[in-house]
Amino acid sequence: MANYLLIILLSLSVLSAQKNDSRKNMRLMMKWKLTEYLDLNEKQAEKFFPRMNSHEKEMKIINNEIINLKDELDEYILSDSSTKRKNNSILEQIRKLEQNKVDLKFDYLNSVDDVLNPSQVSKLLIFENKFRRSLKDQIKNDIDLSQKHKKYNYSK
Repeated sequence: MANYLLIILLSLSVLSAQKNDSRKNMRLMMKWKLTEYLDLNEKQAEKFFPRMNSHEKEMKIINNEIINLKDELDEYILSDSSTKRKNNSILEQIRKLEQNKVDLKFDYLNSVDDVLNPSQVSKLLIFENKFRRSLKDQIKNDIDLSQKHKKYNYSK
């Protein structure tokens, strides 16, 4: 019994480490693609990435607050204690946080205009969607390819 528990704990820790590694790899790939897409020189990159990191930290804090509020709303719904007043209060808090995200995004874009030229700022604005779309397409292609390989049994 103790052996099974140990195996489960080790498996979970390995999976957690793999998840963190894949996040780090994804982040590195994103930075590399962004550097390439914006055609950043070394001087620009030195000034740009610390600002980007700071912006991402602020956005992550807001996103976590939104997630917590949605979880709170879900708890009210599941416990059948949801009221119009509570719902409206939480919805208003979420609306304000969403507005903060928009404001932060444009403050960030304005804050990098001394590092990036106007074309690069515009590219920065659209990069995230392009990158996500590219990842989704890649995942879809990988899934399609794996389905194709499953279709044919190569072991026979």
